[in-house]
Amino acid sequence: MSKDHAKKSSTSRSRRKLARQKAHADYSEQAHPRRGLAETVDLERIEQLIRPVLASFDLVLEEVTARGAGNGQTLAVVVDLPEDAEGSVSLDTLGEVSQAVSAALDADPEEPETAYLLEVTSPGATRKLMQTRHWKRARGRLLRITPQEGEAFLARLDAVEEGADGVRALIRRRKNTRKGQPESYHEQEALDPASVRKAQVEVEFSGPADAE
Repeated sequence: MSKDHAKKSSTSRSRRKLARQKAHADYSEQAHPRRGLAETVDLERIEQLIRPVLASFDLVLEEVTARGAGNGQTLAVVVDLPEDAEGSVSLDTLGEVSQAVSAALDADPEEPETAYLLEVTSPGATRKLMQTRHWKRARGRLLRITPQEGEAFLARLDAVEEGADGVRALIRRRKNTRKGQPESYHEQEALDPASVRKAQVEVEFSGPADAE
């Protein structure tokens, strides 16, 4: 499992209660049609409920989604480090966060009476850069950038600056070098993230290089 996409899951005992009742009772799915989890939970309320929990771990909420129906329901919570931090969320931290979030949800009087799996994860190693915060978290990483026009290219992200004129990313495009040769880059240039159609972190098995 990639340390950049660590995952912890847990299912609350209280959320299993109704599932057990259904399994041992004369429960008709025709009389009680299954609805998806997204239809039974208030995701905005859940976000407000767990943000303080994540803040106590110095983490930020990336996304909350609900998927599945019946016995396959999952509430997925994606957390990340602050934009000025380096590295990734550890597995141990994700385990502690999962327990704390589960406890907060159990204490909520509006917790839905349905069994679901709570899944707490961190962003993947090849995350897409959709927000300014994502760009800042990717400082020093190698990116595959696809402009609105033209071909995709690889570039090292050196810094992200915000000013009165907006946001600009300082990048160095990677040169095409022969296999086995050290990485080489062109001169630094400024890039407007808004002009990019797609930007994604590239996996580097040898780690970020300090090539010129």
